[in-house]
Amino acid sequence: MENSNSYAKKYDKILIYVTIYTLTFFLFIKTLPYTIPFVMAFAIAAVVTPLVKKLLLWTKHKIHENLLILISLLTFYGILGTFITVIIIRLINQAVLLVSNSILYLNEHYDGIVSWVEAQYAWIASNIQSLDPSIIEAGSDMLGSFLASLQDVLVTVGKAIGGFTLDVLASLPNLLLIIIFTVVCSFFFTKKMVSNPEFIYAYLPTSNHQEHKVKDIITQGKNMILRYSGSYLLIIMITGVISIIGYLILGIPYALILGLITAFLDLLPVLGVSAAYLPLALYYFAQGNYTIPLGLGILWVVVAVGRNIWEPKILSTSLNINPVITIMAIFIGLKMAGILGMFFLIFMAVGFKVLQTVGVLDSFHQEPSTKKSP
Repeated sequence: MENSNSYAKKYDKILIYVTIYTLTFFLFIKTLPYTIPFVMAFAIAAVVTPLVKKLLLWTKHKIHENLLILISLLTFYGILGTFITVIIIRLINQAVLLVSNSILYLNEHYDGIVSWVEAQYAWIASNIQSLDPSIIEAGSDMLGSFLASLQDVLVTVGKAIGGFTLDVLASLPNLLLIIIFTVVCSFFFTKKMVSNPEFIYAYLPTSNHQEHKVKDIITQGKNMILRYSGSYLLIIMITGVISIIGYLILGIPYALILGLITAFLDLLPVLGVSAAYLPLALYYFAQGNYTIPLGLGILWVVVAVGRNIWEPKILSTSLNINPVITIMAIFIGLKMAGILGMFFLIFMAVGFKVLQTVGVLDSFHQEPSTKKSP
Protein backbone atom coordinates (compact mmCIF):
# COMPACT_ATOMS: atom_id res chain seq x y z
CA MET A 1 0.00 0.00 0.00
CA GLU A 2 2.82 2.36 0.90
CA ASN A 3 4.58 1.43 -2.33
CA SER A 4 1.44 2.40 -4.30
CA ASN A 5 1.19 5.71 -2.45
CA SER A 6 4.83 6.49 -3.31
CA TYR A 7 4.17 5.90 -6.99
CA ALA A 8 0.97 7.94 -6.81
CA LYS A 9 2.85 10.89 -5.27
CA LYS A 10 5.55 10.62 -7.95
CA TYR A 11 3.06 10.80 -10.81
CA ASP A 12 1.01 13.48 -9.05
CA LYS A 13 4.11 15.68 -9.08
CA ILE A 14 4.65 14.96 -12.78
CA LEU A 15 1.04 15.85 -13.57
CA ILE A 16 1.31 19.10 -11.61
CA TYR A 17 4.55 19.93 -13.44
CA VAL A 18 3.07 19.27 -16.90
CA THR A 19 0.00 21.39 -16.09
CA ILE A 20 1.96 24.35 -14.70
CA TYR A 21 4.54 24.16 -17.49
CA THR A 22 1.85 24.09 -20.22
CA LEU A 23 -0.01 27.08 -18.75
CA THR A 24 3.23 29.03 -18.29
CA PHE A 25 4.51 28.24 -21.80
CA PHE A 26 1.35 29.31 -23.59
CA LEU A 27 0.91 32.35 -21.36
CA PHE A 28 4.47 33.40 -22.26
CA ILE A 29 3.85 32.83 -26.00
CA LYS A 30 0.52 34.70 -25.98
CA THR A 31 1.94 37.72 -24.13
CA LEU A 32 5.25 37.79 -26.05
CA PRO A 33 4.05 40.42 -28.60
CA TYR A 34 3.63 42.82 -25.67
CA THR A 35 6.69 41.81 -23.64
CA ILE A 36 9.23 41.08 -26.37
CA PRO A 37 11.40 44.22 -25.83
CA PHE A 38 11.70 43.46 -22.12
CA VAL A 39 12.41 39.75 -22.67
CA MET A 40 15.07 40.60 -25.25
CA ALA A 41 16.53 43.30 -23.01
CA PHE A 42 16.78 40.88 -20.07
CA ALA A 43 18.40 38.20 -22.24
CA ILE A 44 20.91 40.66 -23.74
CA ALA A 45 21.70 42.04 -20.27
CA ALA A 46 22.38 38.50 -19.04
CA VAL A 47 24.84 38.02 -21.93
CA VAL A 48 26.60 41.39 -21.56
CA THR A 49 26.82 41.48 -17.73
CA PRO A 50 29.72 38.98 -17.38
CA LEU A 51 31.72 40.99 -19.95
CA VAL A 52 31.05 44.25 -18.09
CA LYS A 53 32.19 42.69 -14.80
CA LYS A 54 35.44 41.49 -16.37
CA LEU A 55 36.04 44.92 -17.92
CA LEU A 56 35.43 46.60 -14.56
CA LEU A 57 38.03 44.34 -12.94
CA TRP A 58 40.45 44.83 -15.82
CA THR A 59 40.16 48.65 -15.73
CA LYS A 60 40.13 48.59 -11.89
CA HIS A 61 36.97 50.73 -11.93
CA LYS A 62 38.86 53.65 -13.51
CA ILE A 63 36.08 53.95 -16.08
CA HIS A 64 32.65 54.84 -14.74
CA GLU A 65 30.35 51.84 -14.57
CA ASN A 66 27.54 53.50 -16.57
CA LEU A 67 29.94 54.48 -19.37
CA LEU A 68 31.39 50.97 -19.51
CA ILE A 69 27.92 49.43 -19.66
CA LEU A 70 26.91 51.84 -22.44
CA ILE A 71 30.06 51.11 -24.49
CA SER A 72 29.62 47.34 -24.05
CA LEU A 73 25.96 47.43 -25.09
CA LEU A 74 26.57 49.70 -28.08
CA THR A 75 29.41 47.45 -29.24
CA PHE A 76 27.21 44.37 -28.83
CA TYR A 77 24.29 45.95 -30.70
CA GLY A 78 26.61 47.28 -33.41
CA ILE A 79 28.15 43.87 -34.14
CA LEU A 80 24.80 42.06 -33.93
CA GLY A 81 22.97 44.67 -36.02
CA THR A 82 25.65 44.70 -38.72
CA PHE A 83 25.66 40.91 -38.96
CA ILE A 84 21.86 40.65 -39.15
CA THR A 85 21.59 43.50 -41.67
CA VAL A 86 24.21 42.00 -44.00
CA ILE A 87 22.60 38.55 -43.84
CA ILE A 88 19.07 39.90 -44.44
CA ILE A 89 20.15 42.06 -47.40
CA ARG A 90 22.01 39.17 -49.03
CA LEU A 91 19.09 36.81 -48.40
CA ILE A 92 16.54 39.20 -49.90
CA ASN A 93 18.74 39.83 -52.94
CA GLN A 94 19.31 36.13 -53.55
CA ALA A 95 15.65 35.26 -52.90
CA VAL A 96 14.43 37.85 -55.41
CA LEU A 97 16.98 36.74 -58.02
CA LEU A 98 16.16 33.07 -57.43
CA VAL A 99 12.40 33.52 -57.85
CA SER A 100 12.65 35.91 -60.79
CA ASN A 101 15.15 33.69 -62.64
CA SER A 102 13.02 30.60 -61.91
CA ILE A 103 9.92 32.28 -63.34
CA LEU A 104 11.92 33.49 -66.36
CA TYR A 105 13.38 30.03 -66.97
CA LEU A 106 9.99 28.34 -66.61
CA ASN A 107 8.37 30.76 -69.05
CA GLU A 108 11.10 30.19 -71.63
CA HIS A 109 11.24 26.40 -71.30
CA TYR A 110 7.68 25.62 -70.22
CA ASP A 111 6.70 23.68 -73.37
CA GLY A 112 9.89 21.63 -73.28
CA ILE A 113 9.42 20.78 -69.59
CA VAL A 114 5.81 19.73 -70.17
CA SER A 115 6.77 17.55 -73.15
CA TRP A 116 9.59 15.87 -71.21
CA VAL A 117 7.45 15.13 -68.13
CA GLU A 118 4.57 13.82 -70.25
CA ALA A 119 6.97 11.60 -72.21
CA GLN A 120 8.37 10.13 -68.99
CA TYR A 121 4.86 9.49 -67.70
CA ALA A 122 3.81 7.84 -70.97
CA TRP A 123 6.90 5.61 -70.89
CA ILE A 124 6.18 4.54 -67.30
CA ALA A 125 2.50 3.88 -68.08
CA SER A 126 3.33 1.88 -71.22
CA ASN A 127 5.65 -0.40 -69.27
CA ILE A 128 3.01 -1.23 -66.66
CA GLN A 129 0.81 -3.53 -68.69
CA SER A 130 -1.50 -4.51 -65.84
CA LEU A 131 -2.49 -0.93 -65.00
CA ASP A 132 -6.14 -0.02 -65.57
CA PRO A 133 -6.53 2.43 -68.54
CA SER A 134 -8.84 4.61 -66.43
CA ILE A 135 -6.10 4.99 -63.82
CA ILE A 136 -3.62 5.98 -66.52
CA GLU A 137 -6.06 8.55 -67.90
CA ALA A 138 -6.77 9.96 -64.42
CA GLY A 139 -3.02 10.19 -63.74
CA SER A 140 -2.50 11.98 -67.04
CA ASP A 141 -5.20 14.52 -66.15
CA MET A 142 -3.65 15.10 -62.72
CA LEU A 143 -0.22 15.54 -64.29
CA GLY A 144 -1.59 18.05 -66.78
CA SER A 145 -3.30 19.99 -64.02
CA PHE A 146 -0.08 20.06 -61.99
CA LEU A 147 2.00 21.29 -64.93
CA ALA A 148 -0.58 23.95 -65.73
CA SER A 149 -0.42 25.26 -62.16
CA LEU A 150 3.39 25.17 -61.95
CA GLN A 151 3.76 28.67 -63.30
CA ASP A 152 1.09 29.96 -60.94
CA VAL A 153 2.95 28.43 -57.99
CA LEU A 154 6.16 30.28 -58.81
CA VAL A 155 4.27 33.53 -59.40
CA THR A 156 2.54 33.06 -56.03
CA VAL A 157 5.92 32.49 -54.34
CA GLY A 158 7.26 35.64 -55.96
CA LYS A 159 4.25 37.63 -54.77
CA ALA A 160 4.66 36.18 -51.27
CA ILE A 161 8.30 37.31 -51.12
CA GLY A 162 7.31 40.74 -52.39
CA GLY A 163 4.46 40.93 -49.88
CA PHE A 164 6.78 39.86 -47.07
CA THR A 165 9.24 42.60 -48.04
CA LEU A 166 6.45 45.19 -48.03
CA ASP A 167 5.21 43.93 -44.65
CA VAL A 168 8.73 44.27 -43.24
CA LEU A 169 8.96 47.84 -44.54
CA ALA A 170 5.51 48.64 -43.13
CA SER A 171 6.49 47.28 -39.72
CA LEU A 172 9.70 49.33 -39.53
CA PRO A 173 8.17 51.99 -37.20
CA ASN A 174 7.02 49.32 -34.75
CA LEU A 175 10.38 47.54 -35.09
CA LEU A 176 12.21 50.79 -34.37
CA LEU A 177 10.09 51.28 -31.24
CA ILE A 178 10.92 47.75 -30.06
CA ILE A 179 14.64 48.37 -30.66
CA ILE A 180 14.57 51.64 -28.68
CA PHE A 181 12.81 50.05 -25.71
CA THR A 182 15.13 47.03 -25.86
CA VAL A 183 18.27 49.18 -25.85
CA VAL A 184 17.07 51.39 -23.00
CA CYS A 185 15.81 48.50 -20.85
CA SER A 186 18.93 46.42 -21.47
CA PHE A 187 21.01 49.28 -20.00
CA PHE A 188 19.00 49.32 -16.77
CA PHE A 189 18.86 45.52 -16.56
CA THR A 190 22.65 45.31 -17.04
CA LYS A 191 23.24 48.00 -14.44
CA LYS A 192 21.06 46.13 -11.96
CA MET A 193 22.69 42.76 -12.69
CA VAL A 194 26.18 44.21 -12.22
CA SER A 195 25.34 45.71 -8.82
CA ASN A 196 23.01 42.93 -7.60
CA PRO A 197 22.97 39.75 -9.71
CA GLU A 198 20.23 38.19 -7.56
CA PHE A 199 17.86 41.15 -7.53
CA ILE A 200 15.05 39.18 -9.16
CA TYR A 201 14.73 36.88 -6.14
CA ALA A 202 13.64 39.82 -4.00
CA TYR A 203 10.38 39.93 -5.98
CA LEU A 204 9.52 36.27 -5.35
CA PRO A 205 7.11 35.47 -2.51
CA THR A 206 9.33 32.77 -1.02
CA SER A 207 11.00 31.98 2.31
CA ASN A 208 14.78 31.69 2.63
CA HIS A 209 14.68 27.91 2.20
CA GLN A 210 12.32 28.16 -0.77
CA GLU A 211 14.44 30.94 -2.28
CA HIS A 212 17.50 28.68 -2.15
CA LYS A 213 15.56 25.95 -3.96
CA VAL A 214 14.30 28.44 -6.57
CA LYS A 215 17.88 29.64 -7.14
CA ASP A 216 19.00 26.08 -7.77
CA ILE A 217 16.13 25.52 -10.20
CA ILE A 218 16.78 28.77 -12.11
CA THR A 219 20.54 28.20 -12.22
CA GLN A 220 20.19 24.64 -13.46
CA GLY A 221 17.48 25.66 -15.94
CA LYS A 222 19.53 28.55 -17.29
CA ASN A 223 22.60 26.39 -17.76
CA MET A 224 20.67 23.61 -19.48
CA ILE A 225 18.75 26.00 -21.76
CA LEU A 226 21.97 27.74 -22.77
CA ARG A 227 23.61 24.40 -23.45
CA TYR A 228 20.60 23.25 -25.46
CA SER A 229 20.35 26.48 -27.46
CA GLY A 230 24.06 26.36 -28.24
CA SER A 231 23.88 22.67 -29.14
CA TYR A 232 20.91 23.02 -31.48
CA LEU A 233 22.41 26.13 -33.08
CA LEU A 234 25.57 24.09 -33.63
CA ILE A 235 23.56 21.31 -35.32
CA ILE A 236 21.80 23.76 -37.64
CA MET A 237 25.09 25.52 -38.40
CA ILE A 238 26.78 22.21 -39.27
CA THR A 239 24.01 21.37 -41.74
CA GLY A 240 23.96 24.89 -43.20
CA VAL A 241 27.74 25.26 -43.48
CA ILE A 242 28.23 21.81 -45.06
CA SER A 243 25.43 22.56 -47.55
CA ILE A 244 26.76 26.03 -48.42
CA ILE A 245 30.29 24.66 -48.93
CA GLY A 246 28.88 21.82 -51.03
CA TYR A 247 26.85 24.22 -53.18
CA LEU A 248 29.90 26.44 -53.71
CA ILE A 249 32.11 23.48 -54.67
CA LEU A 250 29.49 22.21 -57.12
CA GLY A 251 29.06 25.69 -58.58
CA ILE A 252 25.38 26.00 -57.68
CA PRO A 253 24.26 29.66 -57.59
CA TYR A 254 22.50 31.25 -54.60
CA ALA A 255 24.57 29.08 -52.25
CA LEU A 256 23.82 31.22 -49.17
CA ILE A 257 20.04 31.21 -49.38
CA LEU A 258 19.94 27.58 -50.52
CA GLY A 259 22.18 26.60 -47.61
CA LEU A 260 19.93 28.36 -45.09
CA ILE A 261 16.82 26.82 -46.67
CA THR A 262 18.48 23.40 -46.44
CA ALA A 263 19.33 23.93 -42.77
CA PHE A 264 15.70 24.90 -42.08
CA LEU A 265 14.33 21.95 -44.06
CA ASP A 266 16.57 19.68 -42.02
CA LEU A 267 14.08 20.22 -39.18
CA LEU A 268 11.41 18.38 -41.16
CA PRO A 269 10.91 14.76 -40.16
CA VAL A 270 11.40 12.05 -42.81
CA LEU A 271 12.18 14.44 -45.70
CA GLY A 272 14.90 16.57 -44.10
CA VAL A 273 17.59 17.82 -46.47
CA SER A 274 16.15 15.64 -49.24
CA ALA A 275 13.48 18.32 -49.73
CA ALA A 276 16.28 20.66 -50.87
CA TYR A 277 18.74 18.31 -52.56
CA LEU A 278 16.26 16.25 -54.62
CA PRO A 279 14.64 19.13 -56.60
CA LEU A 280 18.10 20.55 -57.34
CA ALA A 281 19.38 17.15 -58.47
CA LEU A 282 16.37 16.65 -60.75
CA TYR A 283 16.77 20.13 -62.23
CA TYR A 284 20.42 19.65 -63.15
CA PHE A 285 19.78 16.07 -64.32
CA ALA A 286 17.12 17.39 -66.72
CA GLN A 287 19.71 19.88 -68.00
CA GLY A 288 22.03 17.01 -68.87
CA ASN A 289 24.43 17.80 -66.02
CA TYR A 290 25.16 14.54 -64.20
CA THR A 291 28.06 15.79 -62.07
CA ILE A 292 25.97 18.04 -59.81
CA PRO A 293 23.28 15.39 -59.06
CA LEU A 294 26.08 12.96 -58.15
CA GLY A 295 27.68 15.60 -55.94
CA LEU A 296 24.33 16.32 -54.28
CA GLY A 297 23.92 12.60 -53.62
CA ILE A 298 27.29 12.51 -51.84
CA LEU A 299 26.34 15.68 -49.96
CA TRP A 300 23.06 14.06 -48.89
CA VAL A 301 24.93 11.04 -47.50
CA VAL A 302 27.29 13.30 -45.55
CA VAL A 303 24.52 15.49 -44.07
CA ALA A 304 21.65 13.03 -43.63
CA VAL A 305 23.71 10.17 -42.25
CA GLY A 306 25.99 12.47 -40.28
CA ARG A 307 23.00 14.28 -38.75
CA ASN A 308 21.72 11.02 -37.28
CA ILE A 309 25.12 10.55 -35.65
CA TRP A 310 26.01 13.99 -34.33
CA GLU A 311 22.57 15.36 -33.36
CA PRO A 312 21.69 12.81 -30.63
CA LYS A 313 25.29 12.88 -29.39
CA ILE A 314 25.47 16.68 -29.18
CA LEU A 315 22.05 17.06 -27.55
CA SER A 316 22.45 14.18 -25.11
CA THR A 317 25.96 15.33 -24.15
CA SER A 318 24.90 18.93 -23.54
CA LEU A 319 21.61 18.16 -21.77
CA ASN A 320 22.36 14.75 -20.25
CA ILE A 321 19.02 13.63 -21.69
CA ASN A 322 18.49 10.30 -23.42
CA PRO A 323 18.88 10.80 -27.22
CA VAL A 324 15.59 8.95 -27.79
CA ILE A 325 13.77 11.59 -25.69
CA THR A 326 15.23 14.45 -27.74
CA ILE A 327 14.39 12.73 -31.05
CA MET A 328 10.83 12.02 -29.85
CA ALA A 329 10.40 15.62 -28.69
CA ILE A 330 11.60 16.98 -32.04
CA PHE A 331 9.55 14.59 -34.18
CA ILE A 332 6.30 14.66 -32.16
CA GLY A 333 6.57 18.42 -31.60
CA LEU A 334 6.99 19.15 -35.30
CA LYS A 335 4.09 16.87 -36.18
CA MET A 336 1.92 18.31 -33.41
CA ALA A 337 2.39 22.06 -33.89
CA GLY A 338 5.44 22.74 -36.05
CA ILE A 339 8.38 24.69 -34.62
CA LEU A 340 6.32 25.88 -31.64
CA GLY A 341 5.40 22.31 -30.75
CA MET A 342 9.02 21.22 -31.01
CA PHE A 343 10.17 23.91 -28.58
CA PHE A 344 7.24 23.12 -26.28
CA LEU A 345 8.27 19.47 -25.89
CA ILE A 346 12.02 20.13 -25.86
CA PHE A 347 11.75 22.67 -23.04
CA MET A 348 9.31 20.40 -21.20
CA ALA A 349 11.99 17.69 -21.26
CA VAL A 350 14.64 20.21 -20.17
CA GLY A 351 12.45 21.49 -17.32
CA PHE A 352 11.70 17.95 -16.22
CA LYS A 353 15.42 17.15 -16.13
CA VAL A 354 16.16 20.33 -14.18
CA LEU A 355 13.54 19.54 -11.53
CA GLN A 356 14.89 16.01 -11.25
CA THR A 357 18.42 17.37 -10.82
CA VAL A 358 17.44 19.67 -7.93
CA GLY A 359 15.26 16.99 -6.32
CA VAL A 360 11.84 18.52 -6.89
CA LEU A 361 10.75 15.59 -9.07
CA ASP A 362 11.69 11.99 -8.35
CA SER A 363 14.10 10.20 -10.64
CA PHE A 364 12.85 7.15 -12.51
CA HIS A 365 16.17 5.45 -11.82
CA GLN A 366 15.39 5.27 -8.12
CA GLU A 367 12.79 2.91 -6.85
CA PRO A 368 10.54 4.25 -4.08
CA SER A 369 11.77 3.09 -0.69
CA THR A 370 9.64 0.50 1.05
CA LYS A 371 9.65 -0.45 4.66
CA LYS A 372 9.54 -4.06 5.68
CA SER A 373 6.76 -4.95 8.04
CA PRO A 374 8.02 -6.18 11.41
